[in-house]
Amino acid sequence: MSKKYAKMLYVSPIGELSLVADDHYLLGIWFQGQKHFERGMEAGCIFEVPSHPVLNPIASYLDSYFSGQVQDLSELPLAPIGSEFEKKVWSYLREIPFGQTVTYGQIAKDLQIASAQAIGGAVGRNPWSILVPCHRVLGAGNRLTGYASGIDKKAWLLKHEGAAFQENKE
Repeated sequence: MSKKYAKMLYVSPIGELSLVADDHYLLGIWFQGQKHFERGMEAGCIFEVPSHPVLNPIASYLDSYFSGQVQDLSELPLAPIGSEFEKKVWSYLREIPFGQTVTYGQIAKDLQIASAQAIGGAVGRNPWSILVPCHRVLGAGNRLTGYASGIDKKAWLLKHEGAAFQENKE
């Protein structure tokens, strides 16, 4: 028997988000069409719902976030998914404060990982857009680089938070 997942759609100022949970955990928040969209979810096992005990508080958090309020996210029921390496990186991301940034290289140094590129891969597979703030990770020189949902969304989120970064002028 296949597992069933609940899905709510959330309309944000920068696009529609898919919020997916099981009975206990938030499995992911993805922008429609982003890379790794609903990764690991079996087709036909996701059912759209108008309300859900795990997803309703997430939608409320997103409302607060987009209105500029910062909330404590330490008690979020995030699913224990991913490799041990990914979990380590994602845990680090959760500690980056609202409006602040860090580079891939700094994360590699702090976690004693030889490759900033490996860090970038784990950051890119983060399933909890916005809540686990992968948008706060920048390239060397605080340059705007990579985001599974697109650089334009990353730039918007950083500007929304008042974070300093270097836009690429290509």
